[in-house]
Amino acid sequence: MGTKAESTSLIPVINIDSEKCVNCHTCISVCPVKYCIDGSGEKVTINHDLCIGCGNCIEACTHDARSILDDTEEFLDALAQKEPLIAIAAPAIVASFPGQYKRLLGWLKKQGVEACFDVSFGAELTIKSYLEYIKQIDPKMVISQPCPAIVTYIELYQPELLPYLIPMDSPMLHTIKMIKAFYPQYSKHRIVALSPCVAKRREFSETGVDVLNVTYKSLDSLLKLRNVNLASEPEAEFDNPEAERAALFSIPGGLMRTAMRDLPGIDSRTRKIEGTDIIYKYFEGLPKSVKENINPLLIDCLNCELGCNGGPGTLKEGKSADELEYPVEKVSLEHEKHYGGAKMSREKAHKKMGKVLSEYWRPNLYRRNYVNRSGNYMLKQPTDSQISQIYQTMLKTKKRMNLTARPADTEAAGVWRLPFLTD
Repeated sequence: MGTKAESTSLIPVINIDSEKCVNCHTCISVCPVKYCIDGSGEKVTINHDLCIGCGNCIEACTHDARSILDDTEEFLDALAQKEPLIAIAAPAIVASFPGQYKRLLGWLKKQGVEACFDVSFGAELTIKSYLEYIKQIDPKMVISQPCPAIVTYIELYQPELLPYLIPMDSPMLHTIKMIKAFYPQYSKHRIVALSPCVAKRREFSETGVDVLNVTYKSLDSLLKLRNVNLASEPEAEFDNPEAERAALFSIPGGLMRTAMRDLPGIDSRTRKIEGTDIIYKYFEGLPKSVKENINPLLIDCLNCELGCNGGPGTLKEGKSADELEYPVEKVSLEHEKHYGGAKMSREKAHKKMGKVLSEYWRPNLYRRNYVNRSGNYMLKQPTDSQISQIYQTMLKTKKRMNLTARPADTEAAGVWRLPFLTD
């Protein structure tokens, strides 16, 4: 399990309703990679093999023409067929359902989900895997990989960074493998991942695990459709040990803050960075930083500016960063007290957490491979004749009309040579 990596094709994670699309190109303007969206026809189309699944286009579309492709319908079918099911919940559940996430777990168990596991504990295992790797390998740099949009970006557009993408599973995959290895009573159960992320569906497909990705947004829509009032539902607890500070993983910098517990000072060697406007530009300059030996040891990176709490599959609408992060910080503090006792001894919490993790961590259990998908991304340079034809179709008949900024190496030719995708 977790080694499927042969195909370079990517399953769709975003749907376009052609009846609603007006080809306004707003989606193209916000897409961090551009090449996956074709606006040359009457309606916009997506090349899924070039899409990183960041979800920017869904949020930007004012015509409601884009939607998340997740596995909610298959989840409902599984419930109706009374398939044996368990759920894993990403830490962003606390931000999307503040004060009620335990009641959501209670409702799920009433529907027939036999157990619920907290991915925050999988995040604790992730940190242990990261630090063990750093201690053993002493790498020049590692790029964190909880974010599948970033993983896909590197596989597609900057494969030269693949050697630095840490070969360890995400918190969700750590949780899934933990269940398979240490909870034999659920070894035959199908897993439903409650997720803030469009692209998690990709991660499950790429790693060969049979997991249904159900976003928090889809789950909320389901509750509203069924007129479920969570305030009236019973509370339920997670069925695995509590995390300690890894409950912060859904917050920007949460990975770094958790790692600081076991490796003090790592924050001074970490680059915390998130948001589509800056993260991919940062990656473009990263090879130069490595060459000049000015790179960080750890890059704690997320696609979404507000972290996983602000993912495209969350209930973030109208909420500030403080509103999203406060309940998560509160839960994290409660977990630290659980491990540190009434007097909140961080040393005690550290030792106790380490002892618990040792029961669920094994060398090589949580490793991950990646695929160089750059073959999906083939460009060709248009000839001068093709450039002229393009300008003609744009009614730019005179050279002075071609005012687009252009790279220095093409200034002499008087044109900006746009790369075109091959067929």
